[in-house]
Amino acid sequence: MSLVQIGIAFCFIVALVAMRKERTVINPLSVFCFVWMAVLFFSTNTTRLDYPQNETIEWIIIGVVAYTLGYIFQRSLKIRFTFGNWTTLRDQVAIPRYKLLLFFASVCMLFFLRDLILVFLNGGSFNLRYIQQFLRSSDYTIVSNSIENAINLLFIQPIAFALPAICAVDIFYGEKNKRLITITVLMLLFKMMSTANRSGFLLLFIYILIVGLIFIRNSRSLSFKNNRLLKRYKYLLLAIVIIASLVFLITTISRGVDLSTNIYLNLAIPPRMFEIWSKTVQEVELHGYGETSLMGFLLPIKYIFNNILKIWDATNINAVYNMIELTDVQWVWPGPKITANAYVSMFWNLYTDFRYGGILVGSFLYGTISAQSFWNAIRTSNPKMLSVFCLILYSVLYSFVRFQFSDSRFVLAIIFISFFAYKKDYKL
Repeated sequence: MSLVQIGIAFCFIVALVAMRKERTVINPLSVFCFVWMAVLFFSTNTTRLDYPQNETIEWIIIGVVAYTLGYIFQRSLKIRFTFGNWTTLRDQVAIPRYKLLLFFASVCMLFFLRDLILVFLNGGSFNLRYIQQFLRSSDYTIVSNSIENAINLLFIQPIAFALPAICAVDIFYGEKNKRLITITVLMLLFKMMSTANRSGFLLLFIYILIVGLIFIRNSRSLSFKNNRLLKRYKYLLLAIVIIASLVFLITTISRGVDLSTNIYLNLAIPPRMFEIWSKTVQEVELHGYGETSLMGFLLPIKYIFNNILKIWDATNINAVYNMIELTDVQWVWPGPKITANAYVSMFWNLYTDFRYGGILVGSFLYGTISAQSFWNAIRTSNPKMLSVFCLILYSVLYSFVRFQFSDSRFVLAIIFISFFAYKKDYKL
């Protein structure tokens, strides 16, 4: 067997074993292994891209193995360092702060509605393909001051990113607040139309599917007696899958993109992008020392001190941030006739920090965090833990794009859910 075949076989076997062990397909280990099994397969079975180097394949497989070991280590020893002890979590009830959530959701909705109006007035079309081309051109620019940029970076984007997960959990474990769900859907619609990005809508569907599968799993384990209600939720999940598929298909067609080619290239490109940008990091001798992977925590602090207070100049953080931004905006050649940007994968962030040691240790720690979050969610059915898990699983699902903890939107969304979106109460 070749190295690639060994890697694919390992991912497939581990994913199946994890599904059987955890009694659900949406456990982080299965999702992670299925994602990287697809990446290994597509990246080595295409003529449109250069074939990845053996060293790249080796380190991807090592990263997957390290993640697996970290996940197993955490699940086996149940080291409770992430979100507190079990007794406290089981006795807690997380109640959504609906008034606060409605206020923030309304502000975000109005913010994206303003952007939509500006785009329409300048571009004159609601066609996603045209909007995408228009936004990429030099014909449309928004002049914003530092305060407005700070509000967008520190509040609007993180809260808008957190709300779909909160709403998904509320459908199964909350009051099914119709106003919150309606405003969130409108917010996502305005955001999609103003940015030509449908990811927010798709994430809402994905989160509903995740929470629904956890609800069904836990209901079965507790000998759930109301079979009619359980069947209703199963039909709801089936409807969500159908609607999500239609939305994805329609929005993809409206952008003038071939669906199968789009999916296959997104999964095939990461190994080559990792190679290209790792070489760039080597050439400029850049070491992140943890800053690349954890930029999501550092960027808000950097932004406040650099752009608003203008009292701090962190040279290495700036260099790391600029390199991360460069991977998103600079188009490179992963193949002889194709250009691409982004999709450097989580392994590039870890590599930039501590080279190959970063991939090994970082993947292991990421596996422990994923396992802890999953176990907290399924064991407590606590809405806050479930919302956090939705975001953690999102980071696992999109690990082929980047290490999501390098994104301030992702990190601040988790902080918002953990400390502001819910209030504590205790079971009687």
